[in-house]
Amino acid sequence: MRHLRVPSAQTSHWIDICKTNGWYETGYRVQRVGENTAIPLNANAPQADDSVWGENTMIELDVTDKKSRHYWEHISDEIRTKFGDQFPQAFEVQGDVLLVKIPDEMVEVEHEIAQAMLEQFPSVRVVCHDDGVTGEFRVRNLRVLKSRQGNNSTQTQYREHGHEFNIDPAVAYFSGRLVTQRMRTRDAITSMSQFKGRPLVIVDPYAGVGPSMALLYTDANLVSKAYVNDMNPDAIPLLKQNMEYFHSKRKQDGTYVVDCMDARELMISRPEIIGTADVLLVNLPHESIDHLPELLLLLSGDKSLVCGWSIQEKQADIEHQLRAVIEASDWTITTIHVEEIKGFSTAKAMFRYELIMSNQIKR
Repeated sequence: MRHLRVPSAQTSHWIDICKTNGWYETGYRVQRVGENTAIPLNANAPQADDSVWGENTMIELDVTDKKSRHYWEHISDEIRTKFGDQFPQAFEVQGDVLLVKIPDEMVEVEHEIAQAMLEQFPSVRVVCHDDGVTGEFRVRNLRVLKSRQGNNSTQTQYREHGHEFNIDPAVAYFSGRLVTQRMRTRDAITSMSQFKGRPLVIVDPYAGVGPSMALLYTDANLVSKAYVNDMNPDAIPLLKQNMEYFHSKRKQDGTYVVDCMDARELMISRPEIIGTADVLLVNLPHESIDHLPELLLLLSGDKSLVCGWSIQEKQADIEHQLRAVIEASDWTITTIHVEEIKGFSTAKAMFRYELIMSNQIKR
């Protein structure tokens, strides 16, 4: 069977290309070939001399066995018999980093589990136990279990909706599961840009490493200026790298500023952005509504969009809370939309809210 031979570090990138174009032969495993990776191709894939492959080459490999359906099939029968159906089935892959929570009762075989995952997923470089978020900046508490060639770094490149950016789940919070939310935000901002007939000024005070900007700032027709900030100093180097890359992808020039401070200090440290934001992102789920009163000054005098997220008790009246905050200010809510987007725990949920705001004098 034909296989595309690519450098191991580019495995995820080329698998994505092959699957997107319908060239990937499903049901067969990606194989290791020395320092490279071999991706199985079907009959629809272009020939070896096609320029789409760049400098990568094709090789013929014998494939006699279909790939294992589950990673635990790579674990010994003795261990599988002992633990039965306790093997973790939920995990998250960020770039070439796999995050999994190993149950306490399976710690003794955690390295066997990690090794099985490396065998099942050739594009994964390092497997980490995820002990949940911790500390002021809610960073994942990770412990490396196994890696390829001793490369234990948790920094990786992530690809989303055709855009790439750098992340490190061990130093700055990121979740690939929020991809739908980032797309929803883009849709809302696109509508506001069409309403105003121009690219917008966006303020993202809790930007993390900047995943939202991959869809937003790269589009010169959508965003003209971006002010991105995060209080976590370890996130800033990655945020700067990503914003520089996003800036290079724009078809027209734009402006961006990166800061590291408590978002509520932006009005003091950056007075020039007061009254300029067409869009305000409030991605601080545990405190977003509490921070709103001090962030409203950033909004422009004309209609502005606020996209925020809040984690609260499932029965919480988010709309009432938002209206109470806004009514205590000089602002007026033109449109409000609140929805529960996912369960956070048995008692709590994450809510998304979108507000169209105006600061016309109340009568």
